[in-house]
Amino acid sequence: MTSNLFFLDTNIMLEMLFGRPQAKTVLKKLMSLPQTAVICTSVISIATLFYFVEREKINKQTVHNFIENYRLLDINSDDYHWAKNNDMGDFEDALQIACAKRHGCVSLLTLDKNLYRSYGRHFTVS
Repeated sequence: MTSNLFFLDTNIMLEMLFGRPQAKTVLKKLMSLPQTAVICTSVISIATLFYFVEREKINKQTVHNFIENYRLLDINSDDYHWAKNNDMGDFEDALQIACAKRHGCVSLLTLDKNLYRSYGRHFTVS
């Protein structure tokens, strides 16, 4: 059975949440996913979203409502060790890849071209 889990990188969620310039590109990517897709993200991404929300003094309930659309995936010590051993210069990216791999996600959706170049051999990045 093929996984239907698709992992969102933090930059994808920031574009949508803040209506940034690439939000339309992101929406097209999401709309092209299979109808059975379950969209996931990690608790690290959520922490990062809250950092920006708090910095911009945006109502936190906005983020809580936004997050309800996604399955949250935990990060554990196995992910840390994988990231430590496979860090290609951005430890947070390595941690996200490790989390997505461990949970069986089929692909990681990102706007970060370096993430694909760095981790494409370990995981499908689009």
